[in-house]
Amino acid sequence: MDELDPCDSDAEGSELSDSFDDRQLTAAEVEGDPVPAVEGLSISGEARPGRFLQVCGWAINGTTRCDFAWARCSESGNFSYIEGENKATYLVTADDVDSYLAIEVIPVGNGEQMGEPVRIFANEHRKISCDPEMQEQIERNFFIGHSSFDVFLSVGCNNTWVTVKLVIEREGFSIKNNRSPRISVEEKFSPSIAITISNGHSSGFLIHCTEGSESLFLATESSLLRDVIVLTMRLFTVRAVKKQEQRSIKAVKKWRRMKRCLFF
Repeated sequence: MDELDPCDSDAEGSELSDSFDDRQLTAAEVEGDPVPAVEGLSISGEARPGRFLQVCGWAINGTTRCDFAWARCSESGNFSYIEGENKATYLVTADDVDSYLAIEVIPVGNGEQMGEPVRIFANEHRKISCDPEMQEQIERNFFIGHSSFDVFLSVGCNNTWVTVKLVIEREGFSIKNNRSPRISVEEKFSPSIAITISNGHSSGFLIHCTEGSESLFLATESSLLRDVIVLTMRLFTVRAVKKQEQRSIKAVKKWRRMKRCLFF
């Protein structure tokens, strides 16, 4: 049987609803006509950040195309579709680390007749993790407490890219350059800071700063370097926020001890 053309890397899925369970059977399906389907569905490629995955399979029962939807599943079972990822190929990112990655495929036949959705997990249904070299680099940055990267920052209304130095430290980060336009950004890590991967840019990411500050759009030379920076910054942020919480707890305990001394 011929290989499934709809699973080719150039094939694009059609618009998908929030849930495949909302699909309704057509009259042809009710009458018992062969329902579009796929066989031998599998995911090839190494499920690591910076690597591409490819869906493979065979079309049967008159399937003319497939709709695709990549999704992440947490350890608790929460399942969420990844916005914009509706092709047969997928670039694994830092957002997938420590989650289960899956794809749902809906075979579609003539007259938009839809078959049963099929879901399979990447990485043999194991959590996505970094490769050893990448993990070692992130851990080294964390234990040293300092790391710097040459990145590109989008500035101005025309989104001009400027080369800057991103410095990540235990308490916060800074972005600076030594040429025009002069750029100098310094921020402390806090619960309000978030680092997210940009949709539609293979190596871009956003730093959402404290309230009242504009988000910073940065990019790197590769998606792999982008993922290293994102995971490093998230790790530093978690550590800094935990230290801030510990200091706050200590301050409250100290205040309570002082209060007791005032009355006894």
